[in-house]
Amino acid sequence: MYKNVDFNGNYFLLPNNIFKEKMKPREFIVYSYLKRCADQKYQCFPSRKNISENCCISLPTVDIALKNLENSGYIMITHRRDCSNGNMLSHLYTVQKI
Repeated sequence: MYKNVDFNGNYFLLPNNIFKEKMKPREFIVYSYLKRCADQKYQCFPSRKNISENCCISLPTVDIALKNLENSGYIMITHRRDCSNGNMLSHLYTVQKI
């Protein structure tokens, strides 16, 4: 069916019905990136800068997208702190299934 396609390559899957969600492009790309980074528990912790660079969008746009995704129930954001000194760590993102 898929000739000359390497399914052992570096890829990730999104459900087809993601297009029914009518996400704005910024939310779509950030959700997709978080999904790509997520582990088997659907969790990841990329920095906002990392999201910005990999999605080719500005930090303010990342912030808007994350806020909208959280408010819409597509992700949960857990604010993390270093136990030893109280400094902020990158947030933990839990990607919700669509």
